[in-house]
Amino acid sequence: MPTNDPVSLERPQSRRDWLWQTGGGLGGIALASLLGQENVLATDESGDRPHFPAKAKRVVQLFMAGAASHIDLWDHKPALEKHHGETSDYGEPIEAFQNGLGPWMKSPFRFKPAGECGKAISEVVAPLRSCVDDMAFVHNMVGKTGVHSQATYLQATGFQRPGFPGMGAWVSYALGSLNENLPTFVVLPDRRGYASNGPKNWSAAFLPTHHQGTIIRPGTKTPIADLHPPENSPISITGKSEAATLDLLGRLNR
Repeated sequence: MPTNDPVSLERPQSRRDWLWQTGGGLGGIALASLLGQENVLATDESGDRPHFPAKAKRVVQLFMAGAASHIDLWDHKPALEKHHGETSDYGEPIEAFQNGLGPWMKSPFRFKPAGECGKAISEVVAPLRSCVDDMAFVHNMVGKTGVHSQATYLQATGFQRPGFPGMGAWVSYALGSLNENLPTFVVLPDRRGYASNGPKNWSAAFLPTHHQGTIIRPGTKTPIADLHPPENSPISITGKSEAATLDLLGRLNR
């Protein structure tokens, strides 16, 4: 920085001047952040604004690995009832976890049309019949693999291999957040363990890391990991150590 004082570069800086200059710089950074949040700045490159006007306010997905088959719930297959017990033939090689493929088998549960739309719903999920007209069922999705880990990747990210953002990360990226102090994407895993691939299913991958899913474990002592310092840790900040730090700073400032 140019200066007309030939000795200013060699003269020690006072503590007051140093605090003034550094504090002013940090204040400018904070001011820029606040102005950006209020849309005062000319441009906003934060990436937290929706690219298109959002129709959805929030998305809740229930992914139940190893859950009941859709054929036993709300995907009625009349052809299975017709060919029940016959030798199965898919017309192409099929990977199977067992030795050979068994015969065709119909659902052991009864289906009944429900609602004005007449959607066939199994007796297993009979309570859904009262609200079936308010639900959307997608029946044209086809999986490319029967391998659990690859199929889970395909369901969670749209790809069979790792390295791509999870669906929740994309929703977070698209919708943004109304509260910067809360995560936009949370994950409530099964208390018995993760599904195949674990945290990779809700990874942000190449998106900004704050779009990654935050794991919350309700009913546990630490629902969110690393939210509080561990108890009885020699390196954690406690009320006593914080008081000692403030006392030391007070003595240094006198």
